This record gives sequence, structure tokens and C-alpha cells, in this order.
Amino acid sequence: MDRLEHIGVQAAAAFEGVSERTLTARYRRHRIILMNDPADARRKLIPVSALSSQAYQAFVRDQTLAALDGINRHPQKTLCGEERTDQSITPLLPFALPTKTETTLLDAVPPGISERYDKYIKLWAGIIGDCTNGSWKKQRDQCLEGLAIRNNGDFIRATAKLHGIGPSTIYAKLKVLREINHDPEIPPERKKVEFWSRILPKNRPRRSGHSFFADPENAWMREKLLSLYLTQAKCSVPHAHRLLLAEIEARQRVWGAGHLYQKPTLHQCRTVLGALPSPAVTLAREGEEAYRNKCSPYIKRHPPEESGAVVGTDAKLLDILCRDVGWRVGRIWWVPFADVASERWLAHAFGPTASGDMVMSAAAMMLQEACVPGSVQIDRGKLFQGDRFTGGFFKLSGEKLFEEVEGLWERLGVGLIPAIGRNPQTKPIERLFRSVREFEQAWSTYTGPKPQERPPRLALIEKQIQEFKAGKAPAPAVPTIEQVITGLVWWCKERWNGQHRGQGKYRNGQTPDETWNEKRPAGGHRRLSREEIDYYTADRRFVKIARGGQVNVSIYGQTVEYIAPELFLHQGEDAEVLVSRLAVGQVTVIYPVVGGTESCVAHLKEELPWGSESRAEVKVRLRCINSMKRILKRSIRTIDAAEGVLAEAPFLPTSALLDTMVDHQIINPRQFFGTSAPAPPHPEMSSLEWNETHRRRIVEPREPVTSEGTADAVLALLKETS
Repeated sequence: MDRLEHIGVQAAAAFEGVSERTLTARYRRHRIILMNDPADARRKLIPVSALSSQAYQAFVRDQTLAALDGINRHPQKTLCGEERTDQSITPLLPFALPTKTETTLLDAVPPGISERYDKYIKLWAGIIGDCTNGSWKKQRDQCLEGLAIRNNGDFIRATAKLHGIGPSTIYAKLKVLREINHDPEIPPERKKVEFWSRILPKNRPRRSGHSFFADPENAWMREKLLSLYLTQAKCSVPHAHRLLLAEIEARQRVWGAGHLYQKPTLHQCRTVLGALPSPAVTLAREGEEAYRNKCSPYIKRHPPEESGAVVGTDAKLLDILCRDVGWRVGRIWWVPFADVASERWLAHAFGPTASGDMVMSAAAMMLQEACVPGSVQIDRGKLFQGDRFTGGFFKLSGEKLFEEVEGLWERLGVGLIPAIGRNPQTKPIERLFRSVREFEQAWSTYTGPKPQERPPRLALIEKQIQEFKAGKAPAPAVPTIEQVITGLVWWCKERWNGQHRGQGKYRNGQTPDETWNEKRPAGGHRRLSREEIDYYTADRRFVKIARGGQVNVSIYGQTVEYIAPELFLHQGEDAEVLVSRLAVGQVTVIYPVVGGTESCVAHLKEELPWGSESRAEVKVRLRCINSMKRILKRSIRTIDAAEGVLAEAPFLPTSALLDTMVDHQIINPRQFFGTSAPAPPHPEMSSLEWNETHRRRIVEPREPVTSEGTADAVLALLKETS
């Protein structure tokens, strides 16, 4: 590997004027690969081409100084292509040893000059030194910045092009130096000092607040302005400006015509006060408590050394209008978990309203798929409020929202980090929330963060929904809840975790997945098995067993029905239901028995497969069911009217259907056994009980049977036998 094309990180950092850590982070953000040194694998090498222009110039100068001793012994080529061995000819050197004039100018810099002028002073000291010491002769017949150097004018034009300034600017500075050198009234030891005093930028009053208040006679005004702004009870900038003008006018009246005071403008006062550090303003204007809350060291958010050490969570109402199967329209709530060190999305849960069940479900997902964190940051001092998807407005305190999950962290030995209220800067998960707005704005039903400032197209969509429900318009393009959830999960996994690159100290140009893996602890991340998660996070409900061995559990405001054969004989008894946080396909039911309790697994009850969400298709199915009812009613009336003509019936009844039709007095049993053959004898016709029952059936009138009730009973039986 060519050492002239690659240099070490330490040398490159010295040329750039930054620390090694800062330089390494900068190259990582720009995706520049640092190669290992063949001589030492622990040492990284940086390509010279990756250096900035100033650092590259410093690198060339350093290489030139190291090779000045023997560089003149090598033959050089002139502009005409001839080789010359004259030692007086030097190669093209953008930088050489500091000239005498440059050294003198740097030593003559007046004391008290601000550090912001250091770069300006070094630049012009080098340019003036090169242009006044015959440096152009060293470049004669050479090419500098694409210009052939034949005289001092060519050298000045090439130097101006090299530094990105105009040649007239260099000539103007040289003219100032010439006038000072030919002025006999200026002592020789003061000529260089006078040169800097003339060319250094001057404060220009009425242009900025910094230059106005930098004048010695106006320095007291800055102190007075800060005193008025910081010590008053949240005094505004215009009011502080008015008080300052009143103070200036009072002093002017005292002095009279002996001294004239300048008056700052409101813009100049804003410039000075806007440059004040936020912690100082907060401490002076809001007090020590506000300073501790808003400007504590935690705001710096030093990223943890390992991923999974600190995890943050919060609740957010997604600004996307969506619908369910029944065309109820609203917005859903989202509770995510994100790693602080890598900003990686770990888990989340959705629901019609913010609740402790959502937080616990998201925590269970994180414990199984991501890790068991060292600490969790929650916002207990916040008031969560908003609209429910199912309708209504709710308010929920942070203590109530995270009350259940705090017990989980205590059982697992996970620490709690309370977030500072009303200060989003202390919550790293807010970075994820800000980026999610890009996902929300991509939907046509984006509502915006403020309902009163909704986009105009949203009002049109809401009007179309109302017309659709009234049957006056086709269905509008409103996404379903499943589509929004699926899209957000994809965005979190692919766009955020896999593609989003950070520019700060958290990720240093890496994606959350890359940072998560790079900062993985030596022993890996601890995870919980499904059995452990059910043990630590199971939701316990106490309900009564309903008819048919059924238990009904309310999840996120929706009633979910479970059924088990073991519960058939325990109707009306109290039972404990364990609902898993990971899936709702089945639950564990603990029910009482003689001598103790037993448990069983109840599965989700099957519903009728309506299938499609198309309104037109549902109407067609309803018409088919009504047609079956009408056909069945007509068949019943035909059988009653034409007794004995069963062969012409539109269907052939099964045994179960036959019994049902007999019980409902639809047909006579003689129709199925023939008119000549007697009816089959009842096995208990000779018993007293049967005779008593038969007599009561004859004496006591039966309830009237309608065709509608009979049709419903037959349809129910058809569903059970199908």
C-alpha cells in the first residue's frame, strides 16, 4: 500500500484540526472505508483524497518540508517539455517554508484580536508574504492552478485562484502595505501593526447587534439590556428594548450636548438576546426548578454503550383516518418501544384507545423478539387524552397508563427512568415519532396533528362516507385498520430500521439495525420464552361461564368469545381466564370442581364466514337468505293445503328435519307411512304417564305456530346439520 496515498488517522486529524474520534465519525457518516495498516492491523489508514482542501494543503506542505533537502537534485521539466537540472529551479510547491514577511506579519498581530479572525490573519499573512518575497521566481516556467508562471502578475492570479478570491483583492491589500511602507510618519516597528489595523474587518454599526454593542461606548447598553430581559418577570424583547431606550434618553438628558448616545434598534436587541444560551435564559427567567427539568445533564442524552441497555416507550394517536369492517371511522392509538442507543424500533401494539393492555402487549412482544432491557424510560407525568376509535373522548394519566407494566419491570429486575414532563428533548423516542409523520402524510386520509386544521380533502372524504352509509354514493377510498397496521409495521422494519441513517452521536451515519448489532453486548441480548412471557405478562380475568361452555372476554372494547367442551357442565360458575399478550387464538380457563380447581384450553369460537367486505356482495347474500325463507314458507303452506302430495315437495326432508316439521305441525306422520298403514305405536302408549300427557295435549291448547317462526327454526337446523 502506498503510504503517500494513505495516512494515519492521527495525522489526518492533525491536518483537519479535529480530534480522532470526530474525524472517524465524519468518515463513517460519508461511508468512507478506513483500511488497516499492513504493518499494524490496529492502525487505520485514511485516503489522502478524502481530506478537505485545507487539510490537503497542510499535508502537501508537511511533505514538502520533509523533502526540501534533496528535492532540487532531481531533473525537472519546463513548460516547453525540456528537462533542466539547474538547482535554482524548484518544482511546483503550493506551500514552502514561511517567508520572512509572513513571520513578521504574524508576530505583529495586535493583542486582543478575537479568535474568529485567526483564519483570516493566517491566510493574508501567507499571501502577502508570497507576493512580496519573490516567490514567483521559484515557480517560473511552471504551471500553477492551470496558469503559466512567467512574472509576478501571473503568480498573483494563480494565488487568487488557489484560495478562491479575486486578484483585485490581493492588489488592494498590497496597495495598503505599500502606502504604509512609504509613509515616513509611521515608525518602522509600527508598520506591520498598522497594516493589520487597516485590513482587519471593522465592526459596522447598524448592521448587527454584535457589532453595535461591541463598541466600548455601547458596552454598558448590552449589560443593561441583559439585566432588563433576564431579571424581569418574563419581559419580552420589545419591552426590554423600550426600557433600554428610556434609560438611554435619561442619560442623554443628564449629559446634554456634551455626549451623544447611539440608540440600538429592535433587530439589534433581538440579535444579542437570541445568541444567549438556553440554559442561562431558563435559569434567569423561569427559576431553578425549570432549569433542572429542561436543562439537566440528561438532555444531552449520552447514548448508552450497549444496545438494549435503555429502552423508551410512549403512546401516540396516528394521524390517519381508517375504518373497520362495519365502516366505523376513526384513528387508532400506537404504543411502540424503541432502543435509545441505536434508535431501533423493537415492538409495538395498536388499539382503539390508549390503555395499559396495549403497553403490556407491546412489552411482551419486545421481551420475546428483541431483548430484556436494562432500564425503561416512561412518561408518568403526562396526561394522555384524545378520541376513542369506538367513539367518545377519554383522559388517562401517565401513572394509570403505565401502572400495570411497572409491576412487570419490577418482577424482571428492570429499572425505571422517568421522563421530564413537558420536555420532549428528554425522550429519544420522540425522534421516531417525528419521522413517522412522513409515513402518515403518504396516506390520502392524513388528518394532521390538529383536528381543527384538517386538510381540505379530508372533509370531502368524510362527506363521501356519510353519503355511502346513506346509500347515496359508492364506497370512498378509506384504508382499513389492517392496511394501516400492515403499512406501519413494514415502514418500521424496512424504512426506519433498515434504511434510515442518523447523522448524530447515536448512530454516526449507520442504520438502527447496524448500530443495534454493532453495540450488541458480549453475551448477547437476553430474551424470554413464550412460557415465561405468559407467566410474567398474562392478563387475568374473572368471568362467569356462559351457556354452552362459553367464556366472553372484552379486549380493547370488543367482546371475544371462547368455547371449550370441558365447560359445558359449569354454566353460571365463576372462572379465571388467562389471556396471553402475544395471541388471542386461545385462552386458559381455571374453573372450580369438587375438591379444588381444574384448567382447560378454550379456543376462539368460530363465526359465520361472511368473508367479503363488499357492500354489494353482502346485499346479494342477504337476498339469497330471504329467498330461502320465502321458498320455505310457500312449501309449508303447500304441504298444509295439499296433504298427501309429499312427493311433489321441493325438497326431500332428512330425519332431523322431519322430526322438526312434525313437532311444528308442518306435516302429518301418516304422509310418510302411507294412508293405509297405521301409524307406528308409541313405546309408552300404554303407560299412565303417556295417557296423561296425551290427554293434556288434547285439552290444553297449543301456542299458535306462525310460518315465520317455523322458517327460522328450520333454517337454524339446516345451519347445524350443514
